[in-house]
Amino acid sequence: MRSISQFPEESPLCSTAITNGVRASSVFVPEFANLNHTTQKYFFSYSIRMSLVPEGCSINGMTFDSCQLLSRHWVIRANDVVVGDVNAEAVIGKFPLLRPGEKEFVYESCTPLSSSGSIEGSFVFVPGRLADPKGSPFRVLAAQFPLQLPDYIF
Repeated sequence: MRSISQFPEESPLCSTAITNGVRASSVFVPEFANLNHTTQKYFFSYSIRMSLVPEGCSINGMTFDSCQLLSRHWVIRANDVVVGDVNAEAVIGKFPLLRPGEKEFVYESCTPLSSSGSIEGSFVFVPGRLADPKGSPFRVLAAQFPLQLPDYIF
């Protein structure tokens, strides 16, 4: 199947980290927008993909066949200066449950910035389900990814 993807899936515009069996991939697509009456000049859209590796979630030698998102933490920078620090439950109002072999959870969001920058952070998951946790919450790294104007836009 052939298709066009708005979101590049390789470095340097994409980052991937695997923590305790949870894979989190991040990528952005810049969009120039006229945000009236603000100092923000660029609108950066990004996509986050989360999945559980085939072996499942592994914490301190114990393996679990599922884990569920509890919260997220984002640090947003413009020109290496922190301009946003977000700590909140869920992502876009959802608490995805990840299981090996199931379709990855994907969500998109965006942030306005006055210049190029970056986003990095983490997600907090619980092994099992939020309603029936099988262990303590654990942090999953969301590796830093750039928010920068590329040489061209597809």
